[in-house]
Amino acid sequence: MKTMLDTSPFATIAATRRQLAARKVSPSELLSHFLARIEQRDGDIKAWRYLDKEGARQRALELDQQMGAIACKPALFGIPYGAKDIFHTRGLPTEGGSKVLEGNISSENASVIDKLDGMGALLLGKLTTTEFANLGTPPKTGNAWNPAHTPGGSSSGSAAAVGARMALMALGTQTAGSLSRPAAFNGVTVLKATYGRISKAGVIPASWSLDHVGAFTTTVEDAALVFNALSGPDPRDDTTLSLPYTPLQLREKHDYTVGIVEHPYYAGGDAEIGAACLQAMDTLAGRGVKLKRITLPDCFDDACRAHHIVMQAECAAYHRDTFLQTPTLFGTYLQEFLQQGLAISAQAYLQAQQVRARYRHALAALFDDVDMLMTPATPTLAPHGLAATGSPAYNMPFTNAGVPTLALPVGISATGLPIGMQWVARHGNEQVLVDLGMLYQQITDWHACLPPRCQA
Repeated sequence: MKTMLDTSPFATIAATRRQLAARKVSPSELLSHFLARIEQRDGDIKAWRYLDKEGARQRALELDQQMGAIACKPALFGIPYGAKDIFHTRGLPTEGGSKVLEGNISSENASVIDKLDGMGALLLGKLTTTEFANLGTPPKTGNAWNPAHTPGGSSSGSAAAVGARMALMALGTQTAGSLSRPAAFNGVTVLKATYGRISKAGVIPASWSLDHVGAFTTTVEDAALVFNALSGPDPRDDTTLSLPYTPLQLREKHDYTVGIVEHPYYAGGDAEIGAACLQAMDTLAGRGVKLKRITLPDCFDDACRAHHIVMQAECAAYHRDTFLQTPTLFGTYLQEFLQQGLAISAQAYLQAQQVRARYRHALAALFDDVDMLMTPATPTLAPHGLAATGSPAYNMPFTNAGVPTLALPVGISATGLPIGMQWVARHGNEQVLVDLGMLYQQITDWHACLPPRCQA
């Protein structure tokens, strides 16, 4: 399929920062540009749950006065972004896609919102999500490439907004596949960092021991900039305190071995997706990257079942009191999910956590032979219709293990929908994903392809 490439001076965070540094645009002018894009493009996509135009304009005027020497400013200074509607944002609605929180106004910020505010990033508003970031009750948000198809979930609006170039970045979360899957469906890039790298404080949980915070961007370079801005210890989130903080570097390095996953779990996917992913790896092999066939640990299937038990039990524990008092405020899917979660015994939960621990150990051993793994990001293209958000099956095993992953576009299908690939690295080794991701995006331009509605 023939597509146009994004040649806008505001195509990426890195490019926009150069425009700000050269004084070719001010934060207020940049805001006006993106608000105009939202006005033009969001009518049929419906990615935005709440747009804070006046608050953003006031903040942009403050940033105009702070420009000074941009080289001395944080990398995200003046950058417009959106946040999934489970991130608490002081003074703005946070409803979690649910009637349970209808009309709720946050009294405090999530830690990552505070970080971004302190860096001078420009919050545009809140983006749609499935109910409480779970699989059920999708929003009426369409795919950036074809609104008749799902954008994926649960970070539906976040991925669609970046895919349609209505924001330079957007915060989302992943408990099973809610970053990687929407990224693939909307033709954007997302780095899901190691569990605990980025604070979850102030984010409505879906499952506290599985949730990961991340951000959609158009390029791997931008993903690294955002990772460096958001990661690090947070006294409000104990899971961040045990990890050393090492900023990612933007470097050219490709002396790596990639394990091509061959396992029955990944054997039934769409042939067009599989072919595009293998072609992408052949492209990297032409630049010296070594490829090796590899399978997954014997405990893989048990770990997948354990993931579901843990997610259900933890989700039910969080919503228990509200659910028991007012169950009909929850959607039909979530009512059943929570009922099942409340029935899980403490013994079953603890056994599931033990299975996860064994699986993490077995998965880590694979990286003695390879630097990272490759799988397709999704088993199918973005499904038609908005009643479901597609399968997270290909992402969930690595969310379960808490290891870092990178999803990036590697093609466009014959039907005009994006194709995504998923890379997986050892715990704490986001750098290898960035190294190879930047190399791939230097020699291909899938990440720069514009959806049809953005080509006018």
